[in-house]
Amino acid sequence: LGVGLCRSRRCSSTMIAVLIAHSATVISPGSKVLVVGSGPVCLCAAKLAAVRGFSTTCLVPPGDCELGPGLVSEGGDLGSLPLTFMPVAGPEASEEAIEAAAASAEGLILAIDNEGAFGKPVLETFLQPSSALTRVAVMSRYLNGEGMGFFASAAKTAANKDVWAANAQAVASYKAMEAEVARMSGAAGVEWTVIRAGTLKGGGSGCSGEEGDERSGEPSLLTPAFYELGQQDIVNWRLLYDCSALKVKLVRGDTLPGPGFTAALTATDKVGAGDSHRGAVAAALVEALRSPDAANRDYSVAAEEGREFPGEKEWSHLFEAAH
Repeated sequence: LGVGLCRSRRCSSTMIAVLIAHSATVISPGSKVLVVGSGPVCLCAAKLAAVRGFSTTCLVPPGDCELGPGLVSEGGDLGSLPLTFMPVAGPEASEEAIEAAAASAEGLILAIDNEGAFGKPVLETFLQPSSALTRVAVMSRYLNGEGMGFFASAAKTAANKDVWAANAQAVASYKAMEAEVARMSGAAGVEWTVIRAGTLKGGGSGCSGEEGDERSGEPSLLTPAFYELGQQDIVNWRLLYDCSALKVKLVRGDTLPGPGFTAALTATDKVGAGDSHRGAVAAALVEALRSPDAANRDYSVAAEEGREFPGEKEWSHLFEAAH
């Protein structure tokens, strides 16, 4: 059909995109999804995958295994949520269990909260031709260099260590990772999606957990225990951010800028250029597994001011409309 249309000169890029989307494999609720990485963005992706109905295994360092239940569910009781935490290292780690989880997973999410990228040996463990895998979504970064440089680096040092300043070594590592993911996915017959983040901010439900706290937020994200992690300020700026930066911008490719000369002014609670909400990045990774439009493409996620977080239908539209 596609060839016939093109020969009759009626083929357009839109038609081709539709044909590709309809041929893409998507992951359905009940399917097994393996989430691998570390830090809050990884734990948030695991929670959202389970909330969407995927049978989810979260493979993370022992410290995250310990923190995970309390960040996913208040009190640490997962109840009926289809989520299991598995240590990737330490005395409780099982090579056999890890290999079994990798072999049976139909969807794979790779996300590291800090500036670490997955190397070739790790990717080879999870992107194997003999596995059940059909879709993979990997978190990368804005790598185009716009809005980076001195101001972003200074803000990272002075105001917020999570500011993404695109240092050369990190950029090279992410580019190498993306190339390996695309190559290995092609060899294994797996469809891939790259989700790009800038400076990761927020990620919690936007409620402090204290009695009488009625601040808005998104309850599907991490619990208020998230706000107890790391360095504490008199005013928890991460909580404030989670109440006001829930709108999401999703664009195709690596086109979004970093913070530029406003880096110091927007390094914490203020929404600025180069920001990506952790919850939005985590959700984009999960929704990419379900989106025909996301197959073999890369997207950049940006935070915008707003008090409404996208639901399932909104995420589907965001991927369809991204350009």
